[in-house]
Amino acid sequence: MKKKLKIAYYCSNRTIFPPPNNIITANADIMYEIVKAMIEKGHDVTIYASKGSSMKKAKIVDLRLPPHKLDHAYLSEEWVKDLHNAYRITYISELINNSNKYDIIHFHVGRPIFGEPFVKFAKCPIIFTIHENFVPSFGPLMNFFKKSKLISISNAQRKTFASLNYIATIYHGVHVENYPFNLNPKRNCIFLNRVSKEKGVELAIKAAQKSKIKLDIYGPGNENYLKKSVLPYLNKNISYKGMIKKYSKKWYKAYSEAKVLLIPIQWDEPFGLVMIEAMACGTPVIAFNRGSVPEIMKNRETGFVVKPFDKNGKPNIKGFVEAVKKLYQMPEEEYIKMRHNCRKHIEKNFTTKKMTDEHEKLYYKVLKFQK
Repeated sequence: MKKKLKIAYYCSNRTIFPPPNNIITANADIMYEIVKAMIEKGHDVTIYASKGSSMKKAKIVDLRLPPHKLDHAYLSEEWVKDLHNAYRITYISELINNSNKYDIIHFHVGRPIFGEPFVKFAKCPIIFTIHENFVPSFGPLMNFFKKSKLISISNAQRKTFASLNYIATIYHGVHVENYPFNLNPKRNCIFLNRVSKEKGVELAIKAAQKSKIKLDIYGPGNENYLKKSVLPYLNKNISYKGMIKKYSKKWYKAYSEAKVLLIPIQWDEPFGLVMIEAMACGTPVIAFNRGSVPEIMKNRETGFVVKPFDKNGKPNIKGFVEAVKKLYQMPEEEYIKMRHNCRKHIEKNFTTKKMTDEHEKLYYKVLKFQK
């Protein structure tokens, strides 16, 4: 029987942990599933999180600091970023100071740059799961941290700095059994994501307009951006539904009753969690071929992967519209088969159990190499 481990985790202080269901916090949601599984497997878990956090059978170290509740994705003031980073550095440095108490420490951060400077002071191995992309400007800095143990959430995420010490790629997973599998969807398509330019909401609107189909937009967005780029285009066919509570009946219903999920992303997203959530319900996805998309989807089997740029280097809206029309014009039997393919694809490759089992195996592997 393998030794039970003492594991410490840290993610963010924007909210309590586990995070509330009325906000988008993909990295915290994923960490929660891993933490929950490790507790169920009998490991001793400590979570460094904001005051008010609570999780059964886990120790919480809160430093008596409440959540700062501010998301710099929507608030552009410089002090918001400074506050967020100050919280991270404070918690991470305290965790490193206590590292002699643990067998392994696991950070879930956008980028590991805030934790890596402290690694050399740790008394146990540290693993970073990266939830955002690196950008080339980090190059000179990353030369100092080439030995840091990194988990990528897709192989595409590694491309900017391919020579770093990636010890595994572990894809996100979902509880497939919780997602209603629906073979009789409505005719509408959905955009369910952060409502922003990089997520491609403007192109989703254009695609719906050109295809003459109904589009329901779900998700939070910056107020100024919404007023300028989304609200002026609403009509009887295009509606903005706002943020819906994760894992609510309405949330599952939005995915399961949709004809297709549109992902016209304008950045190289490291992992599109919404794609596996939609496919778990049997809902196909149409997405630009950027970032992790070709790793998550199977072109023509679970939807369509579209060339992202036209010959002029602009977003390939024409190709995206063609894919939408092709899906809507599919014979019923072919479309139903695609919905079955979606569900089976997630059951095989993107389950919470698969994700958490791979993490446990990796912890033991790291500790074996450490000795």
